[in-house]
Amino acid sequence: MTTDQLKEVLGNYKWSLLVALIMLVMVGFGYKLARMIDEGDRKKVQAQQDTIAILSSENNTLTTRVNQLEVAIELSKLEAEKITSTLSEQKKELEAQQELLSFYERVMAPEKVDAGFAIEGVEVFPVAEEAYQLRMVLLQAMQKKAVINGNVKIAITGKRNGEPVTLTSGKSGVLGEDVKYRFRFFQAVNLTLTIPGDIDIETIELSTTVYQYKTRKDNYELSVPWNKALSVGVE
Repeated sequence: MTTDQLKEVLGNYKWSLLVALIMLVMVGFGYKLARMIDEGDRKKVQAQQDTIAILSSENNTLTTRVNQLEVAIELSKLEAEKITSTLSEQKKELEAQQELLSFYERVMAPEKVDAGFAIEGVEVFPVAEEAYQLRMVLLQAMQKKAVINGNVKIAITGKRNGEPVTLTSGKSGVLGEDVKYRFRFFQAVNLTLTIPGDIDIETIELSTTVYQYKTRKDNYELSVPWNKALSVGVE
């Protein structure tokens, strides 16, 4: 049956009602379909937002953990450096105490050493161009201590233009006179040496003949490498 035939059967009024009913049904169906599509889109969006929120939370947690681990690593490095520094300082302090103890043992307990005279703590400090401060301690390590005396001769050996050269105290105006001493236990020595800059210094040679009053008691010699005696600065 065609549309025109159906219209003739129903009449204009009923036909209009039928058309209106069909349109209402189509509108309702379209609305429902639109609601269904919209609900599906909303759920998709919500699911995406939930996923983003979960991933963001996990990312924040991982970032926080990484930062904590980095901080822990840095703190561990600082702690290790602190421990290493403290250990190094304690070793230096222990070495200094052992050296001081050894010094006093040689002074106060001479039976523990063989030599009756010794020169300890030879150090050289640069103080100006071609000028150096020489420090050392002369000590007596005899069982029965009496006043001893003598002169310590200083010799600087090295090379000048590749040729061996020796500067000797008492014979060279550069080094000055020999170091005179007179003591019972020990004597500290602190003097300035002037050494030409064109000399490549190799060693400091120290020698003396020890007297007790006017009686000759001992001969002593000591050779110290320059690079071992040289320190950075005056303390």
